[in-house]
Amino acid sequence: MTDKKKIWWIAGIVAAVAVLGIGAYLLFSSGSKPESVLLSYTDLLKKKDYKEMYSLISSDAKKKWKEEDFIARNKNIYEGIDASDFTMEIKDSTDEGDNGSEISYHFRMKSAAGTIAFDNKATVIKEDGEYRIVWDSSQIFPQLQDADKVNVSITEGTRGSILDRKGKALAQQGSVYQVGLIAGKLGNEADTVSAMARVLDVSEDSIKKALSASWVKDDMFVPIKTVTAAKRADIIEELRKIDGAFVQEAIGRVYPYGEMTAHVTGYVQNVTAEDLEKHKNEGYTATSIIGKSGLESIYESKLKAVSGCKIIILDENGNLKDTVAEQKAKDGQDIRTTIDIEAQRSAYNQLKKDAGSGVIMNSRTGEVLALVSTPAYDPNDFAMGMDTKTWDSLNNNKQKPLLNRFVSTYCPGSTFKAITGAIALDSKTITPDTAFEKTDKWQKDSSWGKNYVTTTQSYTEPSNLKNAYIYSDNIFFAQVADKIGTETFTSYLDKIGFRKQLDFPFTVAKSTYGDELENAQKLSASGYGQGDLLISPLHLTALYTAYVNDGSILQPYLVYEDGKTKTMVKNAYSAATAKTVFEDLQASMSGYGDNPTNAAGKTGTAQVNHGEQEIGWLSAVNDNIAVTIMIDDTKEIGESHYVIPKVQSILNEVK
Repeated sequence: MTDKKKIWWIAGIVAAVAVLGIGAYLLFSSGSKPESVLLSYTDLLKKKDYKEMYSLISSDAKKKWKEEDFIARNKNIYEGIDASDFTMEIKDSTDEGDNGSEISYHFRMKSAAGTIAFDNKATVIKEDGEYRIVWDSSQIFPQLQDADKVNVSITEGTRGSILDRKGKALAQQGSVYQVGLIAGKLGNEADTVSAMARVLDVSEDSIKKALSASWVKDDMFVPIKTVTAAKRADIIEELRKIDGAFVQEAIGRVYPYGEMTAHVTGYVQNVTAEDLEKHKNEGYTATSIIGKSGLESIYESKLKAVSGCKIIILDENGNLKDTVAEQKAKDGQDIRTTIDIEAQRSAYNQLKKDAGSGVIMNSRTGEVLALVSTPAYDPNDFAMGMDTKTWDSLNNNKQKPLLNRFVSTYCPGSTFKAITGAIALDSKTITPDTAFEKTDKWQKDSSWGKNYVTTTQSYTEPSNLKNAYIYSDNIFFAQVADKIGTETFTSYLDKIGFRKQLDFPFTVAKSTYGDELENAQKLSASGYGQGDLLISPLHLTALYTAYVNDGSILQPYLVYEDGKTKTMVKNAYSAATAKTVFEDLQASMSGYGDNPTNAAGKTGTAQVNHGEQEIGWLSAVNDNIAVTIMIDDTKEIGESHYVIPKVQSILNEVK
């Protein structure tokens, strides 16, 4: 890729006479040493107080330099090279009588090209009882003369790519296109602006503002919006009809899969003043980009490129005189993830018309193959400059496309019965054959008042664990949770990751069970996945891996490590418990229709907001993958049954 270069020319300035500043007069007394004026000059430089710096130079120097020219010369050079952290160390001082004192010093500063350090000399004389610097441009750099210019050349490094497990780019530097207008070729400006706004889907005001910028000349290209190659192809014919429209190629951040991977990759934007302050001395410049969300933000320190910079001095004829400092550009590192773009596509295709989340893990390693949150957004819009209209549409969307659902927590409903059953077996609260008396409604005792747990469907088979899974018997799991007891139930939940921060690149909301499980109603409700239980789709998917790993829960991970297996909780349950739950969940899964992958799974319908909303779930696991699909609201579209074909499709597609 061709490096992008930006050149700033800082002109040398020839000046005339100025007057003495008042501030310096107040600052220095006649008893000061000659060295003090140089140290005070440096302190003023730190504050960028060029006006007061001028007050400290000699009368002869002021004859050569007008105040405004002195200020411009220093400001343009020091700020042009992004100078900071100035230090001066006095080395020696020689009294030369009427000619003043010659002072030797060592000077250091940070710049866009790294640290600049040099030894220099200054002549200090006494005028009207005050010490003044016999100033010329050599005080900036020893080799700099008044007629010389300082040139800063920036070479951009290449930001690292975000890759899937097979090396396919999810985010990379690539070709983009700047669409804009040639100011002097607009024809009827009102018609041109209106047409461009319609084609680019931007406001007319934003185009007018761009065209009215002070730097715009008739022959200049004024960029309006940056677009992808695909977008350019879509609009190129329309652009040909607009007077003054022009397209030029550039290099920018592109996201080939757009919404499909949006919440995984996140996006970059141009740095802000706040970013530059927060990341001071970390290699960012005013033209840098920085990760704002997703992996772009999480791995910013590895992905970011460090710009190269070269500071040189040119003589009055434009010839190279000297190189002051140089720092080579440094490319960012690539991040190879465990994401399989085909698995990601499979999950996204099942979710793209809904508000929900999908997670796919390798059930034998813990590698995360897919992370989907829908609705999503196009990260290209952020990277290329989002217009107000698009931003407002995202923020005002009731389905919250900016919300990352795979790291958010929700009530799991009956999917949690898989965990309750495992806890009950492992704690020896029940055996696989334990059966309860069947009833249409149940309460522990009269203290519950009019509150009962009710069954959703009746069945003639014994009320044991297997049948309770098949028929999703709330009463069975409410009674089981009651028998397990608060202390044992919560100790298992804590062991399997509740109330703990999941070790994962994204900050995953902690799974919780509330503070009232000593309350029998709350405990029983938690047994069938209601009550105060909250869990993320990612954590729930990880919990299901225990049933194919002899009771050990695998650690989900996202940075590729060549198929390494990671364990979150070793022996969370016994191998026998895991086998029993797996086989029972297989029977449950088979009840949903064809099960060619021999998956074990459980649906769930979580009632929230006093029953106004019903979250539909299905978590399943086989020898290859663990998968969870969650839909925000399935109340009017079939509850958890709506989710079943989506998971079945994924199980059949992802091997």
